[in-house]
Amino acid sequence: MKKLNKKGFTLIELIVVIAILAILAAILIPAVTGYIAKAQDAANKANCRAVYAEVSLQVLLDQALTYETGDAVGKVTFTIDADEDANIITNFSCAMTGGVDAVLDLK
Repeated sequence: MKKLNKKGFTLIELIVVIAILAILAAILIPAVTGYIAKAQDAANKANCRAVYAEVSLQVLLDQALTYETGDAVGKVTFTIDADEDANIITNFSCAMTGGVDAVLDLK
């Protein structure tokens, strides 16, 4: 008599593996979402610092400002007040748009 050699997985084994993967995904998705939000916040702050450096250099060198109040880079909107006669920035703030309430003030 020939012996049947069954290869493969049973339906129960496949369901158990799928259930384990679903549990792992349910744990990891909120963590990854938090990392994405932190990365976007860091990118917004970096954009704010870069524009501040550019504007302060332009004020210092008596050049025309590239950015004006209300301009936006990415999800960051700027408020700029500069005393061009004294070559100083009196107020510079960045407001993160898109549901984020953070404001970064640089002076």
